[in-house]
Amino acid sequence: MAAALVPLLLFAVFQVGYTAREQRRTVEDSALSVAGKLILAADVETVRYAALLDALATSRPLRESNWERLRQRFGEFQALNPDLRGLAVEDTSGAQVAVMGATIVREVSTASGPPTSKPLFAGYVRTGDCLCLMFRRTAFAEDGRRLVVTLLTDSRQFGRLMPATSDYPVSALAGPKAHFIARSVENEKRFGTLSSAYLQQAVVSGDGEGIYRGVTLEGLENYTAFSRSERTGWTAHVALGSDYIDNPARRFLASLVAAALLSLLLAGLLIAFALRQMVEARRVAERMQQAQKMEALGQLTGGLAHDFNNLLTPVIGVLDQLTRRDSLDERGKKLATGALTAAQRAAKLTQQLLAFSRRQRLTVEPVSVEVLLNSIAGLVERTISGRHQFTIEADPEAGCVRSDLTQLELALLNLAINARDAAPDGSTIVLRVSREEASQPGGAGFVRFAMIDRGSGMDEETSRRALEPFFTTKPTGRGTGLGLAQVFGVVEQSGGTVEIVSELGQGTTVNLRLPACSPGDEVAVRAANQADPVAASRSLRLLVVDDEPDVRATLAQMLSEAGHSVDSVSNAKSALAALQNERFDLVVSDYLMPEMNGAELIAQARQLWPEQPFLVVSGYSDSDELARSCPNAIRLEKPFTGAQLLVGVERALGA
Repeated sequence: MAAALVPLLLFAVFQVGYTAREQRRTVEDSALSVAGKLILAADVETVRYAALLDALATSRPLRESNWERLRQRFGEFQALNPDLRGLAVEDTSGAQVAVMGATIVREVSTASGPPTSKPLFAGYVRTGDCLCLMFRRTAFAEDGRRLVVTLLTDSRQFGRLMPATSDYPVSALAGPKAHFIARSVENEKRFGTLSSAYLQQAVVSGDGEGIYRGVTLEGLENYTAFSRSERTGWTAHVALGSDYIDNPARRFLASLVAAALLSLLLAGLLIAFALRQMVEARRVAERMQQAQKMEALGQLTGGLAHDFNNLLTPVIGVLDQLTRRDSLDERGKKLATGALTAAQRAAKLTQQLLAFSRRQRLTVEPVSVEVLLNSIAGLVERTISGRHQFTIEADPEAGCVRSDLTQLELALLNLAINARDAAPDGSTIVLRVSREEASQPGGAGFVRFAMIDRGSGMDEETSRRALEPFFTTKPTGRGTGLGLAQVFGVVEQSGGTVEIVSELGQGTTVNLRLPACSPGDEVAVRAANQADPVAASRSLRLLVVDDEPDVRATLAQMLSEAGHSVDSVSNAKSALAALQNERFDLVVSDYLMPEMNGAELIAQARQLWPEQPFLVVSGYSDSDELARSCPNAIRLEKPFTGAQLLVGVERALGA
């Protein structure tokens, strides 16, 4: 009997220890996951505040010291973000030159050193009924003055991120110096104050995450999981009562020992059950770890959106060709047109998401109105699918404007698509271009682009909000609310303005006012327009370079069907070998390729043929890097239709 009991008790002790360890690991992993999600959610909010602060600090009203207009801009932002509580602008001496909303009193600073051009968490402020956080950065007025811009935000926004106290008795966010930013318990009392010695030790440890044991300010003995943000240095802390981890192991040990003593005759069944429990505990831990990996992977895929451009390029290219095939029956054309529309919507959404995830770089230069209108006329007519008439009424004296040609084309196409969606079939959409003289003598004036439809129109509230990012009146799945916001961004960065005039049942007019060119620029643009154009019907000798077989084949086919003679290669080395033998009229090259990218290909090719023109096509999202790497080459973003590709070819040959 004793001989049978000893091994069973030893096994029971081993099983209890293993199971308790697995239970504790599962509880700790779960708490670490909650802390990680909390700090990630806090990072999302700080990124939003940084973007809002950047937008205000780089806005025209601030550069021009137009404080009333800045106050209006802040009010517009505050209407969309109620947790914005105040904005202050100071000069280098610390004197406030503008204050909007809540004022800074009882400040607790956490920033070390002077503010920089990068938004930085600067400290805590108690003002009125606001427990506010300060985010600060420098800015510069047009007269060269250095200013410090401080944004006040309501810290209660972070309190809403805390897990329920029923799950975790105490949770907190702490700043880089261990002062409380938000707390699930006694937040009003603890805001901005120094945390417990245990939490401080975790903050100064520098560890990215971990578990520490301590006592909360309320006297609760606990185990606390914490996670640190690499972006802000903030830490998230999620506390569990000590008994939550310790007592289950004790109770499990007691119950297992009692079961072992009372179940000697069922030892075999008990051993089988224990083994099954061990396996299940391991499976639970593995499933939790896999779920955390999948969650992290899902977050990272947002940064890979530009890869879809490479996938969409052959899809859009082939569908565009199918829609123009006379041999395709009506049903086939209808199916191809529907698929093309869906693919273009996907491409547009991808492009818009990329634009909002980076600072889109504009090349502001003289743009001929005549060239611009000729470029978009056919594209707009094809886009509105023959269900509407498209008319351009252009003032012959419009001359040229200062903007980015590609982005301005996309902005006008965006307006035409919106007009198409709002206007009834058979109606006319008008693009009216007119010159406006300068209000002051010697000024260049403006050129007004008015996109006019006779659709359903908008009420006053909708017109007021139409330019807001993510605001849309289209049905779910039909619009993203990013189109007009992009139009506004392009026009504002070009130094112009956007105005919407609309009335319910009477249609809508969207006016873009862009700065006209100076007389010297107009002479240069006029001379360029009078130069001998590249004959559209001339057969060109082209070389296509792309490491993606589908993209390479689609490019070659679209160019061949346009009447050009095309060679295609899969990498830059093969392209250089081909260029050793002859100079091509144009090289159409991808940017991101293995071993040698498009910029390196251009540099080496122009050692062979200094005047060799290039058209760089790319789905790469970093427009600044592309501009630096390929400063003398025309660029075309993937995906694109055959018509857009041919326009790019003409621009590259005329560059």
